[in-house]
Amino acid sequence: MRFHRPLALAALALAAALPLAASADAPERRREPPPAAELPPPGAQRIEIDVSFPDWQYTGTFRLRDASGATVDEGVARDMGGFPAGGGVVERVLEGGRGTLRVRLTTARKGAALPVVGRWTVLDGTGAYAALAAKGTFTSCSSGNPGRSSLYEQWYMLGHAR
Repeated sequence: MRFHRPLALAALALAAALPLAASADAPERRREPPPAAELPPPGAQRIEIDVSFPDWQYTGTFRLRDASGATVDEGVARDMGGFPAGGGVVERVLEGGRGTLRVRLTTARKGAALPVVGRWTVLDGTGAYAALAAKGTFTSCSSGNPGRSSLYEQWYMLGHAR
């Protein structure tokens, strides 16, 4: 089989142009860095809190780790209202074996840019967390289940506590 040279070149040019045309219709993704980290207060310890919610659920799990990666506490995470459309402020309640934490999360920007980033702070606590002061930055993303996930199912919170 012989190819007609002008038609073959036209087909190659069209095939090369298709991905560009498709990406031109895709929504623009803004790449913004997370909020700048703040210096920890004197005597503060680094902590990590991972929170996971099942697809479109308001009750999930959390794990609090110290700087070495050792689990300090784990338990139930409760979403107290989700993020309003366009960003904003939300509270999470973390109920573990050592006490309860109430945490406020504030998005860094408005809109549906991915990933969702912002700052968190502990509002109050009970048990071992009654006098805890902690804050940091967070990143939130979907669990990765195509067509079923929301943007708020996996939370990665880094910060300092004292």
